[in-house]
Amino acid sequence: MTELDDNSITTTNSDVSNAVVSPKGTSSSTIIGALTAGGRSMVYQITSFYLRTPVKLFKPARFEYHHYLKTILNGEKTDKPQYPKQRYKSLVQNSSIGILTQALNKYGWKVIPDRVLPPLLINSATGVILYSTYLNTLSYLSSVEPSKDVEQISHNTINIFASGWLAGAAQALVSTPFDAIYTRSTTAEIFESVHKYKNLWNFGLEKLKEIGLVGCYSGFTLALIKESLSYAIYFTTFEVMKGNICQRFVVFLENYRGFKSKLNNLISFKDDTCIDQNTLVSDREKKWISRAFIFAGGVTAAFFLQVIQYPLTKIQKIHFSRLEAFDIYNKSLLKNPNSFENYFQKSTNSLIRGNKNTKLPHLPPFRIYLNSYIDTLLHIHFIHKNTNDLVRWLYKGFTRKTLAVIPGTTAGLLLLDYMKTSLENEQSNS
Repeated sequence: MTELDDNSITTTNSDVSNAVVSPKGTSSSTIIGALTAGGRSMVYQITSFYLRTPVKLFKPARFEYHHYLKTILNGEKTDKPQYPKQRYKSLVQNSSIGILTQALNKYGWKVIPDRVLPPLLINSATGVILYSTYLNTLSYLSSVEPSKDVEQISHNTINIFASGWLAGAAQALVSTPFDAIYTRSTTAEIFESVHKYKNLWNFGLEKLKEIGLVGCYSGFTLALIKESLSYAIYFTTFEVMKGNICQRFVVFLENYRGFKSKLNNLISFKDDTCIDQNTLVSDREKKWISRAFIFAGGVTAAFFLQVIQYPLTKIQKIHFSRLEAFDIYNKSLLKNPNSFENYFQKSTNSLIRGNKNTKLPHLPPFRIYLNSYIDTLLHIHFIHKNTNDLVRWLYKGFTRKTLAVIPGTTAGLLLLDYMKTSLENEQSNS
């Protein structure tokens, strides 16, 4: 009977390269991360075309190019078709392919490098950072005892959790400014950007100057908690499913077959000292069992990712809506510095009598963004008092979004594991 350590995750030779840190391994991890992010994005876009989920709900694709194209093509048009033929036509026109076709017909091929590529490049970059950081961190944290047997290598669960946590933190650090620009851009600003800016890069830089560096990272605490915790559980769930639980299932299957064989020998009065080869799990069976657990691990990990990210994303939207008010104030203040001061001064003169020189206190940006978190918490408390079921409100629409996200997220993990295994087999054979 085989014994497994509860404090570690036992994997096959597919984790060999994670045990050694080298420049070649680092570059390989970056390549794997890039391919994984690209494959994940492709499957995700195909899934979104069929499920027709609203654009802003998509994940892991953080920034949707067809949301931008749809805005500049239709503006704030929200009329819903009433007849079946109109609904079918609207479905085709509002799909990713339909929107891209309309944009090409209206703006020409220049729309691809100017309006389509920037979101795709940002999505790929965040995916590369996520997977590459995870692979390199896991390789650094994992320790392997010198042995000739490389068939089994143990990765501690804590190391996997820490690697996923750091990978999520790295992605949050890079993506937070883009999230701020993306979520705090109004429909009117996006619609005007077509005539005002040559491409999305110029629009993003101008929006970055308007918000400021401190403003871009104003929601970093929420993003850090969401990304770090969710991806720590995401990668840990996947590795546990395909490693420890898979191995335990193989051991259970062999023990069950062995017990059944001994029972048959006892009933038929046969010698039970010889080992029946039928009780052992063949390599082909292990291969199929491993594939099944890898797939199940990907689906389970994607589900738990949404369990954590979905409610936190709703809270983020509330927080960003608070920050938009500060953006509007700062933008108006830059255009006419005296307007807001005079307005508030006149409104407070009725309360402050006898002192016309009284001025409102000017809070520094850091203090303002700190107060925005308090305002967000108060708003959530207000929702809880009105709904009497905050959890239900946070997870409203969870099923539909999860069904849209799981295929692409699972495909990313499957491609990641496949690329890791192929690369490690080449390194072990060389």
